[in-house]
Parts: sequence; C-alpha cells; structure tokens
Amino acid sequence: MAESLWNQLAARLVDALGAQRGELVEVRDEAGNQRLLHAVLLALESIGAEPLVAILPAQHVERLLVTTSPDILASRDRRRMEWLQHVDRSLALIGAQPDLRRAPDAALRAFTTTYNQLETIRCERRIPQVIAAIPSIGKAAQLGLSHEDLELRIMPALLLDPAALVAASERVLSTLAQVQTITITSGPGYKLRVQRGERSWLRDTGRLETTSGTADTIVSNVPAGLLYTTIVEESAEGELFLPVAGPARAAHLQFNYGRITRIEAASGGDQLTALLAQRSGELGRISTIGIGLNPHLRQPIGWPLVDRHIQGAISIAFGENQYLGGVNVSSLAIDFATTAASLRADDRVIVDGGRLVV
Repeated sequence: MAESLWNQLAARLVDALGAQRGELVEVRDEAGNQRLLHAVLLALESIGAEPLVAILPAQHVERLLVTTSPDILASRDRRRMEWLQHVDRSLALIGAQPDLRRAPDAALRAFTTTYNQLETIRCERRIPQVIAAIPSIGKAAQLGLSHEDLELRIMPALLLDPAALVAASERVLSTLAQVQTITITSGPGYKLRVQRGERSWLRDTGRLETTSGTADTIVSNVPAGLLYTTIVEESAEGELFLPVAGPARAAHLQFNYGRITRIEAASGGDQLTALLAQRSGELGRISTIGIGLNPHLRQPIGWPLVDRHIQGAISIAFGENQYLGGVNVSSLAIDFATTAASLRADDRVIVDGGRLVV
C-alpha cells in the first residue's frame, strides 16, 4: 500500500483518539506494521502529545514466550503498570493473533496475567481507547485472504469520515429512542428477545471526545460504525443461531433468565463452552447488542473487530459491561456478529436479513 495511505490512516487514528497537546498516549503495536507505527508516532508528536510505545506483534510474542523464563515474564510490565497510571489515552493497533501452541504453560500464564493486569488498569482508570484493525500480512494469512485483498476490503472503512457515521446513527436512533423490546430472528425457529429497560443507546462513530476518568468514556473502534446498547441482563430468553461464534461453527445458543443454558454446534461447540468457562464472573450473559452502520463493509471476513461494523450486521457481546452502564462483572469480553439475521425493535423492523432498512 502506498506510503501516503499509511499516513492518512495514521492521521485518521490520531483524530479518532482526540489526542491533545501535552497528553501521554499509550500506543500498543500488535500489528507489526512499522510504516504505520512510525506515521502514528510522528502524527502524535506533531500535535505535542507524547507517545508511550509497547511492541507486541504476533511473532514477537511467540518468540518471547518460548525464549523467556516465567519469572521474567511475570515481572516484565511492572514499570509499565506505573506509567499507565499517568496515560491519558490509548491506541491499540491490532493485527494477527499469536500462535500460542508452542508456548510453555507457565510462560503463557505469566504473560497473560500481566497483560490482563494492564487491561484492568485501563478499565479502572477509564482511559479512552481506540482499537484499530490493521490489515497486516499475518492477519490476512489467518483469514485465508491475500494481503492485498484484505487491504482492499477494509481500508475504505478505516478511512471513512466519522461525520458520515454520525448521520447514519442519528437516522437509526430516531427510530430506536423509546424501544423496550428487541427481537433477533436468526433463522427458522430461532428467536431471541431481550429488554432494554432504561439503558441508553451508545454509538461508535470512530472519534473519542472524552478525557481520562470521565463517566462517559467508551472504547472506540476503527473501522467504526456501530449503534449498541446494554440490556436488562436477566431478560434474554429464546434461541440464537450464529454461523460463526469464535471456535464454533453453526452454533445454536439457548437462553433462559438471561444466561446461556445450552450450546450446540456443527463443530467447535466444546471449544466455545471451554472459552466461556475459563473466565471469571458473569460468563453467559449478554453485555451488549449492536447494529452495524459502516457502508464500506459489505461481507464478513471472520474478524469480529471488523465484521460487527458491517452495515446491517447484528452483534451480540458477552461478559463485562460495567463501563457501559451495565451490571455484568466478568473477565470475559467477547463478541460475535452475524450478517444474516433480522432485528425488530418493538413492532418496527430495523434490520431485515442483514439489510438495514431505516
């Protein structure tokens, strides 16, 4: 991709952060794109912000885990935890997931513990975060796409002006403002009903306008374009079909009194159950339900960070949602998206078979 496009993306990400002169900005490079990283650092320094960099692309993490003792891994982020107490904003550049199959169990536990401790600090301090999906070579390979194809699919969505998403969200919000019951139909016989109660509709248009510690701080994604809400947690009743749910394919989830009570799948059902079970807190409760708004995203690629923003996609997230006004307490935060479902708000159809109709 041309250097100018990486510079445009860097400017877009710094704009999404809303970074200000004199602020300390954490930059987590988990994508391994040096051209983009350098462009982001230059863009931040050009406005007078000071970047604090962490280098964690997949290959780096894989080598770190097989060459470093658990004792060192357990103490490697102590100073970073101190620095994070002073960070004003955070930018994560996400690419390929590390292959952890060769990692010794003790090393993986130590690394994961410190990684989660850093995330806990971000959540407790309510640090404004932008999480960006970066079309890296490694991520393209994991998705079964060429690098060029992945760039072509998501770059227009990454660079989309937030003003277009603000307009789209306001149009849909005008219909949803007073809605109480949300019904998701995801296939013949699959209906899930939830109650919104007094929960607020939130929107991710790809630009943060908050400061560290404020009550309305949210996490923004790039590509952006999502309208979402927490729900009355115990209200979820019925069944949901998801073509892809993490490791599971053709997954059927049954809900009673707000919790998943049964998981069946064509494949990967046991792995999905294990994924939920290995975390703490409220695991099988829905945290948010969302509607995708980004017109430049048209087909799912198997990357939830991107797919949930497809215009007409319906996303269902599980786990922690306290920072959004919910009551779920959990170490789990995971979401799935489908582009073949319908969503009805009270008696009004909002999404019809993956097509946004308002």
